Amino acid sequence: MARRRKTRTHLKGEPAKDASDSSAPKSFIIKHGQVGSSVSQLVRDMRKVMEPNTASRLKERNRNKLKDYLTLAPALHVTHLLAFTLTDIAPSFRIVRLSNGPTLSFRVERYSLMKDILNTSRRARSIGMEYLTPPLLVLASFPPPGPNAPPHLPLVMKAFQSLFPSLSPQNLTLSSARRIVLVAYNSELGTLDFRHYIITIKPYGVSKRVRRVLEGVTVKSSTGSVLDLGNEKDVADFVLRERGEPGPDGGYESAASSAESVAGDDGDAVNLADDYVGRNNKKGQRRAVRLDEVGPRLELRLVKITEGVPGKEGGVLYHEFGTIISLSVFHNL
Repeated sequence: MARRRKTRTHLKGEPAKDASDSSAPKSFIIKHGQVGSSVSQLVRDMRKVMEPNTASRLKERNRNKLKDYLTLAPALHVTHLLAFTLTDIAPSFRIVRLSNGPTLSFRVERYSLMKDILNTSRRARSIGMEYLTPPLLVLASFPPPGPNAPPHLPLVMKAFQSLFPSLSPQNLTLSSARRIVLVAYNSELGTLDFRHYIITIKPYGVSKRVRRVLEGVTVKSSTGSVLDLGNEKDVADFVLRERGEPGPDGGYESAASSAESVAGDDGDAVNLADDYVGRNNKKGQRRAVRLDEVGPRLELRLVKITEGVPGKEGGVLYHEFGTIISLSVFHNL
């Protein structure tokens, strides 16, 4: 008897792909031209910021040209190209909206890498599950539209907003809000400050020792992961007193007197509207919210905004050393 061949390669009723994922902005982050190791690391750090909707493992070769990425991107449904290059003055950063532009060109005045931020932070965090969801974008210190406001700023705000998925308060789950990207406008210098934070939820109004018990902070030992109380004579010595140091009021401390209590100010505490990641972070619990900066950190100065994409530039909408040119005037030249 002949063997029956399989002819169907799919199942009926297969669930469709999530429409929100397909409509989310996707990006290529590349380095263009000869750059040093520091700028190359900055490119990798920016890919971490833009995860998960970016090509994190994009392999670049020296023979690749910018037009190669512009040609490949539409086939992969990539909506933005972020390119770093090194000039004689400073590193340059471009945001290209595919496939018709506009293109925003920035000069990177200063920058710090992720490793630099974590090395100087008291609360250095390890990279974990925070990068499975896109960050929330916060635009700060931008002046409201008006006759005295720079006319190019609304386009800059739109450019950064288009890099991240739009928020829907009805569908957004609290546990997916894990990171924040802050873009703040410095009106005195005319620059943009780019910051990247991880949202941390901590028990409210308790000392560091009590918080360690509540969060279940453990250390590895030969018997497994347990809370180390081997050097304490009583559990009160661990919970209420700093090890080896006498505390106030006969050697003990309270949550109010602890110098390491978390978010003692009521302005930093919120009641969780839903369950959040972490131990005991249940709906309705009062928790302190803190932002831990993980980098990278950039100070950007807008140099130029043009229509179109690199190699097919159109009208100049803004230039640092000139004024905004009317498109109708430009096309009549």
